[in-house]
Amino acid sequence: MKILWGVIVLKEVGSSGQISLGKKFAGRLFELVVHPGDRFELIPMKAVPHAGLPNPRKTKSADGWLPPGGYLRCNQWALDNRAALEAYAQRVSEQGTAAEQLHAFLVANPDAVRD
Repeated sequence: MKILWGVIVLKEVGSSGQISLGKKFAGRLFELVVHPGDRFELIPMKAVPHAGLPNPRKTKSADGWLPPGGYLRCNQWALDNRAALEAYAQRVSEQGTAAEQLHAFLVANPDAVRD
């Protein structure tokens, strides 16, 4: 597809809310500016890495422990907070997630929701 500047091209928003701009723009970062009346513009940007962001390193525990929830790896924070993560996972397995608890409450109390 050859891009011609100044030519209007219609693009359809897909069912998942995505717009394909073509291979020329693949992998590029754009700022999305939303204007009144559902009008928007895409402005090309350059990503600048933040120097202050931590670089979490993959690490292993001596016994091969991984955080609860199906994780395939862990970092030092997870190892440092292992007891709390395991206690939280135990509470979730016994009491359900917050979403499951809310659902059960709403089923038991249908008058709790008002329009």
